[in-house]
Amino acid sequence: MTAFLGELGKKLAERSVTLLVLPGLLWVATVAIAARLGHRHALDPYRLSTWVDEFVKSTGSQTTRIVAVTAGILGFAAATGLAASWIGRLVERLWIIPGQRLPARWLTNARRKRWNTAHEKVAAAARAALSDGAVSAHAPDLAAATNACRKISPVPADRPTWIGDRLRGLDIRVSARYRIDLSAVWARLWFTLPDDARTELSAAHDSYTGAARLFGWATLYLVVGVWWWPAVVIATAAATAAWLQARSATATLADLAEAAVDLYGAELARKLGLNCPDRLTPALGEEMTKLLRKDETLNPPA
Repeated sequence: MTAFLGELGKKLAERSVTLLVLPGLLWVATVAIAARLGHRHALDPYRLSTWVDEFVKSTGSQTTRIVAVTAGILGFAAATGLAASWIGRLVERLWIIPGQRLPARWLTNARRKRWNTAHEKVAAAARAALSDGAVSAHAPDLAAATNACRKISPVPADRPTWIGDRLRGLDIRVSARYRIDLSAVWARLWFTLPDDARTELSAAHDSYTGAARLFGWATLYLVVGVWWWPAVVIATAAATAAWLQARSATATLADLAEAAVDLYGAELARKLGLNCPDRLTPALGEEMTKLLRKDETLNPPA
């Protein structure tokens, strides 16, 4: 039995198992508590401890039963972890979907109205600063209005969520500055980046996917809340933490991706055989985009 538990501990130390099984074990334990306590005795520690004692006595020292129960619990926990990961991948898609269809269109229209109102305040503050020539006197008001507008969206709002607009803003900024289609250039740029830059980008992306996975766990805990109301509190806390982590990770990921273009875009151009002596220019970015898009496959020459 000691050898079995020791080997089990080694397996739980693996990263993939840690991400799936350990959170799954917590969820399985929550389900068991919910089934035992319910809403009426949700916070009754005596009832819970009595049930645990009965469970331990029922297993006794029968090694086979302990191994079977442990294996069943771990299997259920792993399956639950996979379900949370699947929900997380779905959440990632929902965060960045376009805002043309309902109900996403309702959210997009609401965010667009908020952004337009905030942008009007920015324009009003800028006009006030220019009208009397005292730009420095109006600088605090202009900065506050600009920050309020950026909190809604860094670009004109066109997605149901801030995350979608932040990632869309990355494409817009890179295209406006360098005339680069980031979707066509990114894979080649990735091979140009040094290891430390790729490590930072990977860490930011892992944080983003981890936030989506945490949102998946929040969904599963919300389901348990049907039988045990404290699970709703857990789900709310997890969902809030997931959203805050996702926003932070998205901002970091977008900033790092834009920095990668700024710092290594010229090097990519040189590796592609283009004439880029010092820095990336819009003309060179447009040429690089045309080269990597391979547009001739869609519009072959006559």
